[in-house]
Amino acid sequence: MEKKLKWNAIGFERKTQKLCDALKKELELIPEGHTRDEKKIKGFLDEINYILEKMQRINEILIPELEKKLRLNFPVPEMIYIALSRPSIRSELENIQTFFEGKNSNPLNEDDYKELASTGDAGNVLALIGDAVLDLAVVESLWDSSIATVGKLTAKRIDIVSNQNLAEVCDEWKLFEYKLERFRQPSKIQSKPETIEHEKGTLVEAIYGVIYLEFGFEKLISLVPLIKYP
Repeated sequence: MEKKLKWNAIGFERKTQKLCDALKKELELIPEGHTRDEKKIKGFLDEINYILEKMQRINEILIPELEKKLRLNFPVPEMIYIALSRPSIRSELENIQTFFEGKNSNPLNEDDYKELASTGDAGNVLALIGDAVLDLAVVESLWDSSIATVGKLTAKRIDIVSNQNLAEVCDEWKLFEYKLERFRQPSKIQSKPETIEHEKGTLVEAIYGVIYLEFGFEKLISLVPLIKYP
């Protein structure tokens, strides 16, 4: 399979840091007694700092561990940030964009905000890519020329790419604790176990999506055995 898909880096961490720095300056300029504005900006800063701290931990801890496990070096760490991004960060980034709208202190342009707000959706697209190519890679790695064994191949493939199995891989790789999402989630309702299991599986698929985009299908096939076989 020829590798044709490619994404350009958007400067995810750099632009997020620019937002953080601009918000800090806005906080310093708030007149005394304007508690409502102060609370709003501090809320924005909590969210942005949470993302930046997660990025730092991903870069310093998770990526080296993944590179050691996968025996490769990710050329663009930002791709891992995006793979672990969740759509929930969109709303907060759009709120920050609205806050800075019309201000000379606005650190980003409209396209920058769109790219940052879309990172969670891009993470889902990476998972979609990973799901598709991983499914084919698993079939190729299990292939037996005997038609009589196709039933076993199908059953084995289903087990390997199941949410349950991929969720176990997610736990082993510790991806779930590094996901980039809102600090204050809008809903406090605890997710159902199957929902969490699906999200964990999606994170693993997104990482394999990155591997496909950066290294190609042959490399991805070689890494299929790292998925724990049931």
